[in-house]
Amino acid sequence: MNTTTSNISTGPDAVARPGLRATFHCHARLTGCKKSEKSDSKVRFDAPARPGNDGGPYGRIPLARGEARQEAREHHGNWTVTMKNVCSRLVAVLLLTAAMAFPSAADAAAAAPDADRSTAPAARAARPVRPDSRPEFHATPEEGELSATILYLNSYHDGYAWSDSILDGIRQVLTGPGLNIDLQIEYMDNKKYDYQSTKNILFKLYSDKFQYDYYDVVITSDNDAFNFMLEFGDTLFPGVPVVFCGVNDIDPNSIKGRNFTGVVENFDIGRTLDIALRLTPGFTKVIGIGDQSITSRAIQNQVAKVIPKYKGRLTFEFWNSYGLDEFLQRVRQNTDNVIYYLIPFHQNVMGKFLNTQKILEEVSRVSKVPLYSNWNFMLGHGIVGGALLAGEHHGRQAAQMALRLIRGERVADIPVITEPESVLRFDYNVLKRFNIPESALPEGSEIINRPKAFYELGKPIFWTIIVSLLFLALLSVFLINNIMRRRQVESQLKQQLSFQEILMDTVPLHVCWKDRKQRYLGANRAFTTFFGLASPEDILSRTDADFVTDADYATWSLRREREVLQSGAPLRSVRCNIKDRDGGTVCMEVNKVPLRDAYQNIMGTLTTGEDVTQRIDLERQLLQSQKMEAIGTLAGGIAHDFNNILTSIINSAELAQMDMDEEDMGQEDLSRVLKAARRGSRLVTQILTFSRPTREGFQAVDLAQIVREDMELIKASTPANIRISLDIPETPNLCTANPGHLHQVVMNLCTNSYQAMHETGGEIAVSLRDVDVPPEEAPAMGVAPGPYLQLTVADTGPGMPPEILHKIFDPFFTTKGKTEGTGLGLAVVHGIIKAHSGTVTVTSEPGQGARFEILLPRAAQSEVVIPAAGERALRGTERILFVEDDADQLVTVPRVLRSLGYRVTARPGGDEALAEFSAAPEAYDLIITDYDMPRMTGLDLARAVAAVDPSMRILLISGRRKAQEAATASPNIREVLLKPYNKVLLSEAVRATLAADPVGPAPMAQPGAQQGAEA
Repeated sequence: MNTTTSNISTGPDAVARPGLRATFHCHARLTGCKKSEKSDSKVRFDAPARPGNDGGPYGRIPLARGEARQEAREHHGNWTVTMKNVCSRLVAVLLLTAAMAFPSAADAAAAAPDADRSTAPAARAARPVRPDSRPEFHATPEEGELSATILYLNSYHDGYAWSDSILDGIRQVLTGPGLNIDLQIEYMDNKKYDYQSTKNILFKLYSDKFQYDYYDVVITSDNDAFNFMLEFGDTLFPGVPVVFCGVNDIDPNSIKGRNFTGVVENFDIGRTLDIALRLTPGFTKVIGIGDQSITSRAIQNQVAKVIPKYKGRLTFEFWNSYGLDEFLQRVRQNTDNVIYYLIPFHQNVMGKFLNTQKILEEVSRVSKVPLYSNWNFMLGHGIVGGALLAGEHHGRQAAQMALRLIRGERVADIPVITEPESVLRFDYNVLKRFNIPESALPEGSEIINRPKAFYELGKPIFWTIIVSLLFLALLSVFLINNIMRRRQVESQLKQQLSFQEILMDTVPLHVCWKDRKQRYLGANRAFTTFFGLASPEDILSRTDADFVTDADYATWSLRREREVLQSGAPLRSVRCNIKDRDGGTVCMEVNKVPLRDAYQNIMGTLTTGEDVTQRIDLERQLLQSQKMEAIGTLAGGIAHDFNNILTSIINSAELAQMDMDEEDMGQEDLSRVLKAARRGSRLVTQILTFSRPTREGFQAVDLAQIVREDMELIKASTPANIRISLDIPETPNLCTANPGHLHQVVMNLCTNSYQAMHETGGEIAVSLRDVDVPPEEAPAMGVAPGPYLQLTVADTGPGMPPEILHKIFDPFFTTKGKTEGTGLGLAVVHGIIKAHSGTVTVTSEPGQGARFEILLPRAAQSEVVIPAAGERALRGTERILFVEDDADQLVTVPRVLRSLGYRVTARPGGDEALAEFSAAPEAYDLIITDYDMPRMTGLDLARAVAAVDPSMRILLISGRRKAQEAATASPNIREVLLKPYNKVLLSEAVRATLAADPVGPAPMAQPGAQQGAEA
């Protein structure tokens, strides 16, 4: 069953203007109905609402049979005739034909061939106006279903994302249940063509196109369609309400009193800028990018309204008159303190249409700073995000307003929506590009393009994946079963073919194999890498002459391989030197064995090589360490007995000098004896110093004073052909060191320079200055960063060749004659400086002299400098019990002590001394005992004495350094004096012991002080 609805209006001008016939506008619409309904056709003629009708501003009087229809004829000239079955359809067709056969005078004039096109708008204005009325309801195919016709006037074109999203929102509402909405879409295409140039053309087009159409509501999107309806809507669609959306910068007065309502495109630019300041701190300028279109200019006006809010914080600039290439070039040049605000941009300076998303992607590609905007359709194409305006939301709001109008609400009751409604959305990819953390986003933000976790998948997708995985698993089991059986056969062949390559590339040795003509059949990767080849395939069929740069090695290898081929005997563990690809020399341990075929015939050679350079260096270091350990063991073993001998010699010589007159000829001989004994003592001390360096005797000393003292001695002993220059500051330069060891360092370095120049002469320059070692240089120098004292000893001697520079600090290495030195001088210097946490370096070239630079950690100026030992022996009258197992010292030391005024009782062993002391403890003020004695050692005696009288002070004498550690076990041992010692050191140790507290740890009398004093 079909229903025909015809709307016929009588033009008012036909009544007011004589000579013109009435014009009928007929709108016929045929819609299908269900077969179960009655065959009922209606022709409905709508008339303006008569006075007193409460149908509202768009209320229409439904014409009924009888009195109502007659009343309509008398007051309005409109009829509504309802006919059934075939008759009703025929009448409807006749009425429609009659209306089309009598067009209005204005329409006829406009359609005339010779009509003036410039008068078309005026002619159109003369066309009959539709009555300002609308039906309370339309007949619909199903009872209760709302039926209407809506025109959607789109400013732009199909495919433009913004207006397409608005259309999506409209359709979502108008396709709901209980609705039968006929939505007609009309595109004005004003992104590609200028509105001002096309509006009259569109008016003429729409006048012809829609002259017989009727619409319940017109929905417009964006500014151009809105402006068009403001200007031409009353002419084209008289009395039809307009719902607008997507309109920017609207003037409220423009729609005042008009049938207009809708949604203003107000976007929250302030919120987006606040978010940008939070996510991209530091920018001070906002550059808006747009074009000269009506919409773009309207948006710029809206942006301008928020500029005062950011006065003093942000400056604004708009680019809207450049071509795309110029835009991109300007974007490339801006990198700092700027963000870009994108306005939908469609038209370049030449008027060519551009795609917004493509423009945005191009700008984002070249921009080094973030891009922001307020439109959701631009998200995903390069902007960070923000408070975004969604076209779908606008479309849904406009469609809901249209439905309210269709249901009979007044325009005045539907206010214009001006408040911005935006959502917080951001692009995951852009956030990652500019290192913006998600935690910085406002609460409730949505993020697009974020990788989805497996558990976020929808249930259909999840079960599809699970079922697919199970199917693939079953299929995999089936395939694996077949493949496994096939691979069992293939694996044996593959293992045989690939075993050699896998094995050769795995071993760290250099492996290669050749045929009988010394052509390479293969090699492992370690071999080819060593010679700088890309892969083992590059070596096939080549010979050593093709890529080995070391000719000597190539010749040696070829000769050895021929020997193996001829003799059939392998060549094993032969070491040779070869140059690698960088020119460095590598020691290689080579094995060459013959390769035999299945018939035991020699078919070539297999060569393996191992880089043993590091092993040789380790062996050399091990030998050096063992040599030093052996020297240290030797020194420690002989130190005690040798120091006993030297002590006896020194004390006897000093006693003999005391018994002789100063004019006696023997005084000079005894002086030579003392000098030789001291040299022997220094030799032992030097051996112990470099073999076992310690920090014993360290104190704050003035290095400048030590150097000055030593240089005075050196000046007195150097020949006239050697000049000495000093650059030593007058102010103290403190370091924490053993003063005796520092004297030894200065003397050894200067002696080394003197001996190098004793024939040719020259100059020794000694300087001292402050330096700072920065952290970046400290590791290479082998010291900690910080302030240092740099002692430099440079000479103008013959210098040293490079091949011996790395050996000069080795013990017993010397270039001098057998009678000129022991080779320990520089080794002792190296050991002392290392023990002082310093470093020593040497630079020298043949003919350019040598320069030694020593760095010692600088001490704070506030530290106290402890003076060195004095030259004069200290005297006393106390009673001393002296214990010594050495017969010579048992005689000489008591005599030395008695010469200083002390009363001495001597005993040869610990047993006798303990018995003597136990009989009369109050008879002694001090006990001096040797450390190493038979039956009862010095420590045993000290413990036994402590049992008798804990307050008795004990001075321990020893030729071993370990006596200091052992003495800590006995609190009554107050001092430790190392052998050899002279009268001065002995007297100082006695006075220090007598002055010490009765209990407490024992200090050590350092032999370094003796050496410094005697030097």
